[in-house]
Amino acid sequence: MLSVLKKKKPSSLSVLSDVERKIVRAWCMYDWANSAFFTSIVSAIMPVYFVALYRDELGSGVVIFNFQFSATVVWALTGALGTFLVALSSPVFGIIADRSGIKKKLMTIFCISGSISTIMLFFSAYSSSPWLFSLAFYFLGAIGAAGANVFYNSLLPHIAPEDLLDDVSSRGYAYGYLGGGILLFFHLAFLIFFEYSDLAIRSCLASVGVWWFGWALWTLIVVPEPKVEKVKNIGPRKSIIRAFKQLKSTAREFRNFKHLLIFLIAFVIFNDAIATCLGIAGAFGLDVLRISPETSILTILIVQFVAFPGSIIFSNLAKKLGTLKALSIAVIGWGIISILAVGFAPLNLDKHEDYDYQLSYVDSSQIYTLDTNPTLSETNKVEVEWYELNANFLNSETISELDGQKFADNFNYKDCKFSVSFKDGPLDKLNNVCDSHPTYLNDNIVDYWPRFLRHIIWSPLNINQDTQFLLMGVLVGLVMGGAQALGRSLFAYMSPKSRSGEFFGFFSFSWRSVSVIGPLSYALLAGFTTPRIGILFLGFQIFLGLFILKFVNVQEGRKVALEHDKSIYKIK
Repeated sequence: MLSVLKKKKPSSLSVLSDVERKIVRAWCMYDWANSAFFTSIVSAIMPVYFVALYRDELGSGVVIFNFQFSATVVWALTGALGTFLVALSSPVFGIIADRSGIKKKLMTIFCISGSISTIMLFFSAYSSSPWLFSLAFYFLGAIGAAGANVFYNSLLPHIAPEDLLDDVSSRGYAYGYLGGGILLFFHLAFLIFFEYSDLAIRSCLASVGVWWFGWALWTLIVVPEPKVEKVKNIGPRKSIIRAFKQLKSTAREFRNFKHLLIFLIAFVIFNDAIATCLGIAGAFGLDVLRISPETSILTILIVQFVAFPGSIIFSNLAKKLGTLKALSIAVIGWGIISILAVGFAPLNLDKHEDYDYQLSYVDSSQIYTLDTNPTLSETNKVEVEWYELNANFLNSETISELDGQKFADNFNYKDCKFSVSFKDGPLDKLNNVCDSHPTYLNDNIVDYWPRFLRHIIWSPLNINQDTQFLLMGVLVGLVMGGAQALGRSLFAYMSPKSRSGEFFGFFSFSWRSVSVIGPLSYALLAGFTTPRIGILFLGFQIFLGLFILKFVNVQEGRKVALEHDKSIYKIK
């Protein structure tokens, strides 16, 4: 696959010297190294493991002021807090790094601390409170990963000429998707072989830290520290004070970088929506579409491996159409995906085997047996209430005709989201479907869209919700790399090279500090209306960012950055 990366046209890496190509390759390898953290730790393995640890000790969670701190809530809040702390500190660290020439040194500190914290997850079983131990080191690992990325991104304009920024940025993401996907594949194979034992899970978690630091050494050793005109050493305290003063000055000064500011606003808006889509995709699939957990994990793998060629495709597209147009196409793709996701819908329940609860009649005993019994959440309030309502039926191996009728009547419960079907006997062909069941699409006008798609596409082609979700994974993989890589390279192109750390600090601060808007908007809309309306709003947010993007003049933005470098700082 690497041979494909080397096959380029006029503005390819072949124009660089051997040393420069070596540096670019080493820079890209850091994406290969740290993507494992975001893939295996943040997305695939650690969330499920943490929920299990939390439930073992605290059950459904602690309630404070009528707010239930369930496992998923605690996990989400911890990740958000880590992201928020990095967002607040990254502009200040960026300024210090620019003035003192310590970009790579700060990146190394964050990388090492994050890797060690990840390795420490292995020892959670030997602590008095495994869930708290795991949460604490996940928190530190997340800070290390996010913090190192700020300075990793700021190295981009120093290791690649401006005509290769798209190419190099896309390569970095491609390496990351491939590296993260490969390790996740081996993790899943390892877990299946050892039947998801606690030791196997902890070994996989710790291996992420080893992988991360081991491959990062390539980057940290080969990529040089950018040369800058260092200021006089004034000590840490004065450096921080000066950095805060510069931060205030830079905030005012940003108005001089008009097109960079417009791009930043557009990027923050559509990237927040994209990140929210990625973050809630699993929950939407499991809760709304009722896909299988295996489908959710398989989708993550598909996204990783499809995103690898997707990044290269958009890199080539940027060469032909320009970075801004290629980025716009990627954002349009995300908008289309969000609209398509609103239209995902389970197929109608046509057969006895399609229902959640299936009961069959035993002639010899004249009773019904419960053949299928979906696993219920211990933290979801609705499912807990459903279990309490039907405990006598769900805990019994057999059900009489009278109890079967009572059980079927309970599917009229207002918050129920299941379905039931009886086969043979006096209740043969009796079935009932709750109003909140995924197949029920009559809540509001938005439901006309999934009903329409189900009528003309999903049902005629027999494409169930699991296949729909896998299809989404392919589409997401194709456009994800384009939106992320080209957004990074375009920001680097319009930023002053002499202040890359400071400006990428602002870049990180901007999108991380508002990263709560998308999830909060989705949560409110999904809570008060339906999750489909929440996704529809994210689609609107994506297209709003796309609309603002049309006002960006890339060449004018680049001109301002070059003039700033020439007039104020000496670039070596």
